[in-house]
Amino acid sequence: MIQPIPTPINEAARLRRVAGLCLDEGMPDPVFEDIMELLQTYFDAPIALISILEEQRQWFKASRGLCATETPRNVSFCTYAILTDEPFVVTDALADERFRDNPLVTGYPGIRFYAGMPLITEDGLGLGSLCVIDTKPRGPLNPEQQAVLKRFGSLVMHRIDSLRQFAFLDQQTGLLNRVRLEEDINNRRNQELHSLVAIDMVSPQMLNDIVKALGYQFSQDLMLVMHEELATLVPPGTPIYRVSQTRFGFFIAGGRCAASDALFTTIAQRFKRPLMCGGIPIQSQIGIGAIELDHRQVSLPDWLRMVVSASDDARTKGKGWGWYEPGLGRAQQRAFMLLSALAEALQSSYQLRLAYQPRFDANTGELLSVEALLRWEHPFLGAVSPAEFVPLAERTSMIRPLSLWVIRQVVAQVSAWYQAGHPLKVSVNVSAEDLDGSQFTDTLLGLLEDWALPPELLELEFTESALCQSPELVREQLQRLREIGIDVAIDDFGTGYSNWTYLRQLPATAVKLDRSLLCNIGTDERDRRLVETLIGLGLRLGYRIVAEGIEDAATLEILRRAGCHEVQGFHLARPMELGVLEAWRETYQSPSSQAL
Repeated sequence: MIQPIPTPINEAARLRRVAGLCLDEGMPDPVFEDIMELLQTYFDAPIALISILEEQRQWFKASRGLCATETPRNVSFCTYAILTDEPFVVTDALADERFRDNPLVTGYPGIRFYAGMPLITEDGLGLGSLCVIDTKPRGPLNPEQQAVLKRFGSLVMHRIDSLRQFAFLDQQTGLLNRVRLEEDINNRRNQELHSLVAIDMVSPQMLNDIVKALGYQFSQDLMLVMHEELATLVPPGTPIYRVSQTRFGFFIAGGRCAASDALFTTIAQRFKRPLMCGGIPIQSQIGIGAIELDHRQVSLPDWLRMVVSASDDARTKGKGWGWYEPGLGRAQQRAFMLLSALAEALQSSYQLRLAYQPRFDANTGELLSVEALLRWEHPFLGAVSPAEFVPLAERTSMIRPLSLWVIRQVVAQVSAWYQAGHPLKVSVNVSAEDLDGSQFTDTLLGLLEDWALPPELLELEFTESALCQSPELVREQLQRLREIGIDVAIDDFGTGYSNWTYLRQLPATAVKLDRSLLCNIGTDERDRRLVETLIGLGLRLGYRIVAEGIEDAATLEILRRAGCHEVQGFHLARPMELGVLEAWRETYQSPSSQAL
């Protein structure tokens, strides 16, 4: 009968330490292998092991003379060895009531003699043991043998400690890493209240641009410069961890209070100024997130997820710093879920579709074109607004395949109308990412050729924000499109980049006034004058003026008198599914020369 295993009084702390050893179970270590060979030779023993004891099993970091890589803990001799800090010796297992029925004694490998030196940490936690095993009984260890076993055990512990410390360091910079941060979070379980802080220094995209422009080593040097600067701002002696390629973390005593808020404000203000690295000024994009540690409510992985969510939110929104709020985690989890589902939707034949909103001549009411609007019907979430999923896609690589899906659908539909003898121009929105390279343009030109479609039946709309990233690349791609006859419109005109000198150089044919500018022009004199000024400027630059978001007749009349060419909005016609649009188009009669 197997005896019940004894359990150390510090078992919970011991298991946490074992979980954080950072030992790769399947990777041989040359130092441990050398110790095994020396130990086996000195004791002339058929079996030598380094065992690590978990809750339900023991596994062997190194072994000689044994085929197994682990055993259940309840048959482990090492379970007894960790109860003391001296060598644990069983001279004849068959004569020991604790082990005589043990399957490791009665079966393979037939243990009769066992001598194990417990592997004990400085704070008294038994991790496992270094042991020699024989299949024949032996006498007790003499003092010299005990001393040698202890010495070998000490060498094993030194190696375990060094591997653990090595695993705690970021290999590129030598800074404390995320593994060490997780360890220190666990070590604060029974301490007074602390808060965890994460700082986003730059966006992943900016880091990628730095690597491409200045090299990988420069990016690592930059993080060290940022670390040094941050160390001057936090309380002296505060450990700073490199949580990821672009993020640091640290602890502060206490919770949310005026002192912590003042510290975050100081850090945020300092990093608004460029940092010098290798003689080059680099502007950081800082975001600070903080959360109070309460181990009674949240697990370790969630601490890091939540504080990173807070820092990313602060950087993305440009607010400098912020404490974690429960709703933030749910929103970011939904965002991740939507991005994952969007990739699947692109492969589906039924989730994504297009709706079309008509655009009219402001003076005659003639139907001039329609704008293609993306719709997503998720099988479980239902309708997902493009105002939610398109900005998410624009922050990732998903926007490129999404835009290509749209343009393929549009070209196919426009071609169908054209071949049926009912041509209708369609306007399509493109993102900044679509215009910072040639893929989108090349694909579109190829589609036009394949479908034999006249280019003048397409218009591409881009927002002014596209100009901020790669103005020369944007201009180059737009010029290619204009040269073959595709119209180009600047969307959300008057609210974005607004570099008038550069806008004048763009090969655009139209500008679309943003709907936010039109909300109050019927009641607010200043808003009306602003819109009239923008229209006048656009006219002098030779653009066709388009207004979207027309909600009432009064707004329409003001825009018509100001010189607006084309109009679009719920007051005139709502977005329609394909079948509804085609039926509506058959019955629509323009007011000809009469006003709408």
